[in-house]
Formats: sequence, structure tokens, C-alpha cells
Amino acid sequence: MADARQILELALTERAEQGWRVRIFQLAEALFQSIGMQLSVDLYRAIGVDRGASLDTLDFPLNNRLWLEQRFARIQELPSEPERLNGLQEILDWTNPGPGGFYDDLGDIVQQPHLWRGPGFSEDPGCFASSRVDFEEEPYVRNPGQPLASNRRVSWLDHAETLYDTPLRMTYSGLDPEGRYKVRVVYAGDSSRKKLRLVANDTIEVHPYISRPEPLRPIEFVLPEAATRQSTLTLTWFGEQGVGGNGRSCQVAEVWLLKEPSASRK
Repeated sequence: MADARQILELALTERAEQGWRVRIFQLAEALFQSIGMQLSVDLYRAIGVDRGASLDTLDFPLNNRLWLEQRFARIQELPSEPERLNGLQEILDWTNPGPGGFYDDLGDIVQQPHLWRGPGFSEDPGCFASSRVDFEEEPYVRNPGQPLASNRRVSWLDHAETLYDTPLRMTYSGLDPEGRYKVRVVYAGDSSRKKLRLVANDTIEVHPYISRPEPLRPIEFVLPEAATRQSTLTLTWFGEQGVGGNGRSCQVAEVWLLKEPSASRK
């Protein structure tokens, strides 16, 4: 962990392309002087970081640096070396679902093979009946001497989502009909007030409407045996109806379908 911290710290001590960075600030100043463009909250009183204040996120980490630093701090507090090693192994195996399992990063268009995308843009340009990918980097953190950043995992900065009352759906095939499975999921997005309900195969409730955990973390639910007995599985998320806001309903960042290694149905 000490070696990893030194490598991660290079993002602050040996910043790349300093000349380009200076030039970007020069251009931002010129734009402010000429047309009043406000590209920073602190420098030019922009409305917010998420409203075009691109200077404030110029040094935003594009990796898991802050999340890793948080995890390292928690691991160091564990009382025994086996527990600390297990904590490090969890980081290494984060996207590994194990034998017979599946992993989807729903915010990455090339890592969501089980996501049902719906009619698509040609038939549904407003995404009223389709899923789409969106992003949410808040809450921001600013440590002394460090740039504005987010301590979320990169895979939690974007997510699949649906609008209004449209459910979000994933489908699986080729499952072991004698196996036992559980689903692990990270609910991300822009609001912890929105509750989600998860149903398997349209009839089996995996969990009722619940709020997103804060801080963000994976949560797990054991699937009933009947859910995968036919070697297929459909997972459907429903957003709580009647909740106002921006119309964003189901927002899911990561999903693991995990096969329990030693259990089999009798």
C-alpha cells in the first residue's frame, strides 16, 4: 500500500504537460475578458462546477486514486494481517465475478452485455422507453493542496439509467439450473432520495423499494432458487413512482451475478 500511495501521489507531484495547463488558464482568462465566459467558480464566479466551470475539474483524477486511498486507510485499521490481505484481494478482484458468475459495468457501453437497451435512438430519441448511460461525479471533495475531485470509483461516476416510470432491465442465459446465485449491485446516480425495487423474472421480489446506501457501496441479495431454475434470469428495477425531480428514475452503476461455489439444489 505504501508503494501504491507513492505511485498515486505522482499525479500531484509530477503533473503532466504543465505548459498545456498554463495555456488553458491563459485562454480561459482571455475568454473571460473578451466575452465574460465564466469557466471557474473561484476565479470567475461561475454558477457551479457542473455548469461549465471546466477549469475547476482540469486536474480531476481519471482513475481510482482517491477511492484507493480511502480503501487503504480502512484496510490499515483492520486488526489482523489476514483481514488486511483479504481487503487488498477484494480490490484486485473487484470486477471478477468468479466461476459461473457475470459482471457488468453499466456505465461503460462495452461492459454491459446483459443490459436491455430498448428500442434505441432511431425509434425512441427521447429515451422514454430505452435505457441510456449518464454520469454523476458529485459529491466533490477538496483536500488541502489538492485539486477538486470525487472519491467515487470511476465505475460509480457513470451508470445506466431510465427515465420516469420506465424500468431498467437485465437478462441472463446459460445459468446452472442446479446452482445458487446472488446479485451484488451498486446504486449510484444523482439522488439518494430515489428508491428502487428489484424483481426477478417479473414476479419474484428480490428487494422492496429501498434508498441508495450512503456512502456508495455494493449491496448483496440472495436470489430465490426459483429465479434461475430455468437457466435464464431477468432482473428488473423499478423506480418509485410519483417522486418529482429531473425525471431520472432507475440508476444502476455495477451489477454482479455471483454463483455460490459449493451450494447445489437438492
